[in-house]
Amino acid sequence: MQKSDLRGFYINLDRSVDRRLSMEQGLARSGLDRSVARFAAREGDDRKAGISVSELGCFLSHQDIIRSITDDRPTLVLEDDLHFPAQFARYLDIVLSDCMDFEWDILFLNQMISFADTLAVYKMITRKRGLGDIYSDTFSAFSIEECKGVYVSGAGAYLIRPGSAAKVADILDRAAGANYPKPLDIVYLLAIEADLLKAKFAFPYLLGIDSRHETTILNREGCANAPMLNDILNLFVAGGDMDQLKLRASDAWNETSFDLDAHIASQLIYRRMARR
Repeated sequence: MQKSDLRGFYINLDRSVDRRLSMEQGLARSGLDRSVARFAAREGDDRKAGISVSELGCFLSHQDIIRSITDDRPTLVLEDDLHFPAQFARYLDIVLSDCMDFEWDILFLNQMISFADTLAVYKMITRKRGLGDIYSDTFSAFSIEECKGVYVSGAGAYLIRPGSAAKVADILDRAAGANYPKPLDIVYLLAIEADLLKAKFAFPYLLGIDSRHETTILNREGCANAPMLNDILNLFVAGGDMDQLKLRASDAWNETSFDLDAHIASQLIYRRMARR
């Protein structure tokens, strides 16, 4: 598979002009501005749903895109808060050339793990260390990894395999028929864990989260943790902005009231994470 085979969409609310400009610039730098089009994001409405209005709008947007896939072209689905590493175009070429050797319906270009799950974080850090310098301009050692047991959330950047759109659409349609009980990414998670959806992720991740943007998904459970979830995702992005991550970590330390218990616990976790 090559970039020229791709067709894609990025989801963007009409009012999010700054995000639109950022995405247009990133796609243009990556040579994807002609193959990835803007999708005007749906707004949530008053239909019966177990999720918030903004979560519903997100779900409906992804669902409309998946339903629109009627051919066998691979489809890239993006949200509009992404950070494009300088080498993203080259990274994508590498992953596209290898990924069809694996069995998957959906391939995540990034994904969330829980920053509170120290074992999961340790395993990811160990995996990252084993690859060498993922920030080098010549880095190319991407792998395709199994999502089941690792993925916990996130639907900001993924590929739909040729021929798998109907399968993904059916999963979303069934959730819609049950009055949208869970957010989109949790529907994906449950389908992955139930072996209804074959999912892989590229590692290291190809795309990060642009921390300049406030979340547009309001009233989601745990949304106050979004900045930390974004930071843990960005820690595993090839060519990611480590200087920005260091700055955010330093700012958080300086802005948080000192808590001795939390400090001691964090040092214990640090010592474990630093062990090689």
